[in-house]
Amino acid sequence: MYDNFFNKITTINYIIYARLSKEEQGKSKEDQSRSIKNQIIMCKNYIEEEKNIYVDCLFTEVAILKDDGISGTTFDREDFQKLVSLIEQKKANMVITKDLSRLGRDHIQTDDYIEKWFPEHNVRYVSIMENIDTYVDSVSNEIAPIINWSNENFARQTSKKIKKTFKNYREVGKWTGGEPPLGYKIDPQNKYHLVIEPKGKEVVERIFKLALENNSLDKIAKILTNDKVPIPSVIKKSKRKSLSEHWSSQSIKNILKNEIYTGNMVQGKTTRLNHKSKKIIYLPKQQWNIIQNTHEAIVDKQTFDSVQLIFKSNKNKTIKSYDYLLKGLIKCHECNHAIGIQHYKNRSKNYTICSFYRKYGNKMNVCTAHRFSYEEIEKLVLKSIKKNCLKFVDKNALIQKLNKRDYASNQVFKLKEKVEKGLKEIAKLNNQLDNIYEDKLNDIISIEQFKNFIKIKKNEIEYEESQLKRYNDELKKIIEASKENFDVNKIVDDFINFSKPNKLLIVKLIDKIFLNQNGTIDIYYKIKPPHY
Repeated sequence: MYDNFFNKITTINYIIYARLSKEEQGKSKEDQSRSIKNQIIMCKNYIEEEKNIYVDCLFTEVAILKDDGISGTTFDREDFQKLVSLIEQKKANMVITKDLSRLGRDHIQTDDYIEKWFPEHNVRYVSIMENIDTYVDSVSNEIAPIINWSNENFARQTSKKIKKTFKNYREVGKWTGGEPPLGYKIDPQNKYHLVIEPKGKEVVERIFKLALENNSLDKIAKILTNDKVPIPSVIKKSKRKSLSEHWSSQSIKNILKNEIYTGNMVQGKTTRLNHKSKKIIYLPKQQWNIIQNTHEAIVDKQTFDSVQLIFKSNKNKTIKSYDYLLKGLIKCHECNHAIGIQHYKNRSKNYTICSFYRKYGNKMNVCTAHRFSYEEIEKLVLKSIKKNCLKFVDKNALIQKLNKRDYASNQVFKLKEKVEKGLKEIAKLNNQLDNIYEDKLNDIISIEQFKNFIKIKKNEIEYEESQLKRYNDELKKIIEASKENFDVNKIVDDFINFSKPNKLLIVKLIDKIFLNQNGTIDIYYKIKPPHY
């Protein structure tokens, strides 16, 4: 036997390579024959036959490599890359697979390896089922490209079938994603349904509460990090490791904008070019699969919509930006661009300015400055709201409702429940900690395992203690507040007189405000006055 460079071969250092994709796994006889184990047995039997034919040649097994659950349309497979590395290090001069599809299902790349890469590296490639042997000149070698094309076509058709199946599932609200979002887990009784995961749910609820209080993304992330709230991958015990245990503003944003928390199944946001490409294409919202009420909601629709309104008005806001009630709502009447607010730290007044004029005014002579006192404009807007909206509020009806509802007692009850639950969880974790120490003393676990387990449990205890402190602090505030005089009439008067306006109420009432170059304003409301 001679190699590609016409040298007589005395030593064969071979690699057995096996592969099975997720789509090919199953319980049928055909699927079982494809199994990794059977592939390896077949390759070993072939080598034994080779030893009987080439008795003067020394056969040495370099490695048995296998990629289980990975598609053949990609060559970015862990063990296949090891195969390439061993060949480049000149540790192997033969590769053997059960059939060509085990090597790959991308006919262009598979052909390239068989016809170019392996020969250039003086490697013999053998595919048992198709009788292909690159050291032997045979008809089988010549039809290998046709077989590779057929294998790729099989992968293409399989991909289409899977996509169609998943599309049908998504259209009826079945979960087809991988890891569920924070606050949910896959139902043990139904893998296409999501159920609540308590620890994650609590974090999600807190994030929405902080957002409703008009905290920026950066500020929410800082609060959670300072309170030692575990990041999503830690809470979900994800296999994907994070480089940091700090919350990021992007993670917060993804949670706050995810409609799945309202109980609606939202899927099909992305797709790929084809079965071979890894490029992700982001689809427009009208092409998403949104199915109503498929699982238990974590936040109600009103809360979710309110947060989206705040998002819209606080676009591009960071922790360092100064907030205003009307920020993001004022537009230039003349050019329709945003009106910015120039903040002066040591001044009592701040001023508006047309962003288009500010950027191009001096160079292109466009628009005008629209420089007016922001505080005066805010007064005009609040006066308009009071006049056009709040005059329809029934004061007596509000007082009756407030007298009937006891907010404090309900909050105290819920917080006490959380405190009790937290204390039980800490006691449970401490007990687990004791068991870990005992396992170490009895040599049941290694030192490395001991260190990892201890670190995990101590982090969990630290988190539970920080949560417990937060609940107790909130409980203390409510109890102290309840001791003060509860003047219902004063609360209603404050509401009717709009003496304590907040950003959330403003963005719910107003769509946009146009500022004219003469200083007057036009307000466009989202609501219409009731007709009597």
